[in-house]
Amino acid sequence: MITAHEKICEVLSEAGIGFVFGIPGGSAMRIFDSLSGHADRVRPILVRHEQSASVMADVYGRLTGKPGVVLGQGAFIGTNAVFGTLEAHLAGSPMVVLADTTEGGDFSLNPRNASGWGSYGAFDLRNLLDGITKFSVLAATPKEAVLGLQMAIKHAVTGRPGPTAVVMRQGAIAGELDPDKPPRVHPTGHWLRESPTHASAQELVSAIELLGAAQRPVIIAGNGVHAAKAYGELVAMAELLGSPVATTYNGKSAFRENHPLALGMMGRYGQPVANSVVREADTILVVGSRLAPNDTNSELLIDANRQKLIQIDIEPRNAGWSYPVEVSLIGDAKAVLKQLLQMGGEGLRTRNLQAVERLEERKRAEKFFEGPALHSGAVPIMPQRLVGDLNEELDPEAIVTLDAGSNRVWMAHYFKTKAPGTLFVPGGLAGMGWGPPAAVGAKLVHPDRPVVSVSGDGGFSMSVHVIATAVQYDLPVVFVVMNNSALSMIATGDLGGDSPAAFNDTDFAAIAHGFGAEGVRVRNPGDIRDAVGEALRKGRPTVVDVITDGSEGLKSISSGATVG
Repeated sequence: MITAHEKICEVLSEAGIGFVFGIPGGSAMRIFDSLSGHADRVRPILVRHEQSASVMADVYGRLTGKPGVVLGQGAFIGTNAVFGTLEAHLAGSPMVVLADTTEGGDFSLNPRNASGWGSYGAFDLRNLLDGITKFSVLAATPKEAVLGLQMAIKHAVTGRPGPTAVVMRQGAIAGELDPDKPPRVHPTGHWLRESPTHASAQELVSAIELLGAAQRPVIIAGNGVHAAKAYGELVAMAELLGSPVATTYNGKSAFRENHPLALGMMGRYGQPVANSVVREADTILVVGSRLAPNDTNSELLIDANRQKLIQIDIEPRNAGWSYPVEVSLIGDAKAVLKQLLQMGGEGLRTRNLQAVERLEERKRAEKFFEGPALHSGAVPIMPQRLVGDLNEELDPEAIVTLDAGSNRVWMAHYFKTKAPGTLFVPGGLAGMGWGPPAAVGAKLVHPDRPVVSVSGDGGFSMSVHVIATAVQYDLPVVFVVMNNSALSMIATGDLGGDSPAAFNDTDFAAIAHGFGAEGVRVRNPGDIRDAVGEALRKGRPTVVDVITDGSEGLKSISSGATVG
């Protein structure tokens, strides 16, 4: 016999999950207690807010391909942790949500027979989470909790990744089970399929025929490239076809933007050359993207009546969802690209070096990742200048996490990624406060790589407590804040309306000191690179609070993006 909470820890270990993020409370505290005996394999990370725990789990899932786990007391998992769970649901990140129904004890929310599972006077936690997860289960017994977790892990990583949930009664967590009595508990690895899905041979032949006949092929790379870690295969396909590559917002850094065939990000705030080349294409190979309205300028960039679309997606419903397609290749992006490369072979190779030279000329003419404000000496600091200096100062392998708001638009438009898998965004829910905890989660996964969060003062205020988590676990994340004491998109009229958007001046460097971290305020553009470089060298959590110009709107970028 073994307690359910101990067996739950064993299941997480068997699945190769390295971290659990959350706050102890209610019956879920028993799982936290048991994790102390498994910390060499599954490390519990104590956060200051369940929202941050859910974001860290989201990023853990994106970077590793294994489910990130968020654990805590049901009522607060079902409220605070919904933020990152919904982001994972919309962005396709593997995650497992573990929560109790919080029954019994002096601080129980309801009578013991009415706690978090839908009876009169309570809330229905399982159904609340069911709307934003791929799979959810309410466990009333220890065996149901353990088997439910195994199924949750399986569903989180099968097909299109996404979050799953296991809601557990007190007895399901605290009780004992016999793994050898039916229904038996088998090793977790037996439930996890490691072989990726492949496209059908017939569809591959059709796709190769279309690509071979294309005169102006273009590749659009989305978040599915990140999920499948198909970076090398994407480069090989682009170079074989001689095809330029544009990325979606979620797909930024799927293809390094200093590659000769890179077009940068397309869409509303994308590179003008990316938008114009996509519009002129006769054949488009879409890899791991649903082609959202922001990516296609609400159908201004793609015309399925004259362009032939080939779409690779692991989810059959995504292919041909936004636009009709000539060929849908259903499968893992990495596996399908390998199939195309093997079957197409040298027959798809294009050796038109002049086309690449013309593309370089065109990028120069359309100011590819260029603009005078990148070099501005104005005070307050122009946001573009901050991005320009980050371009120069950051290591090509540094991981950068963005937040919602104008700050992420400046970064997505002007920051040139120099290595694949280096920039990650909140592109599902796209909520403020995602970037800073995402950086902490990324640093846990990649302790040897520089990790930088870029956010506005509005978003950083929402998750400033992650500084404490970074200090506690000695995670030298650099938090760069574009601080203009306002909600920029509202203050500058980019979203329309006349809502209040001004904040009091907040000294985030001083707040960092209060948490035991490093902090510096930057007012002069000439000091940006020294401040960021020193922060990276110190090896301690550091806030670089940059006072930026709040009057600079995004219209110059968005208007340029629609020109073809």
